[in-house]
Amino acid sequence: MQPLLALLLFTSVVPEPPPPGFHDRPAVGTDGTVLIVRTGRWPDLADDQRQVDVEQVLVPNPDGSFTYRYAHQSLATRVYHQTLCARDGMEAGTGESVLSGSGTYGGWVCSSVQEHPVPTPEGP
Repeated sequence: MQPLLALLLFTSVVPEPPPPGFHDRPAVGTDGTVLIVRTGRWPDLADDQRQVDVEQVLVPNPDGSFTYRYAHQSLATRVYHQTLCARDGMEAGTGESVLSGSGTYGGWVCSSVQEHPVPTPEGP
């Protein structure tokens, strides 16, 4: 079965058309996985008044959601992701995340570790 045909057969939810500035193209990973390469307009991190095109490689899921795998992104996308998170003192999530819900076309996972001392029980 052709990978794109498999995508159409196994995706039970018809996705909404993307907003202006976003577009998708089908692709197939080296392991045969059906992919969607989504190009979106995101803020230019050097100049918030401008926007830049950033590609996200997404794996479509049967429920209509998409899985974002950090390791499958291009170097340019990983640098954008890292820079975006670093602006807020955080680090880019380097695992997998699921994008879902009406009107969700892309996203970024940032995290920070904050150490909080364990409170000690107060004595009498």
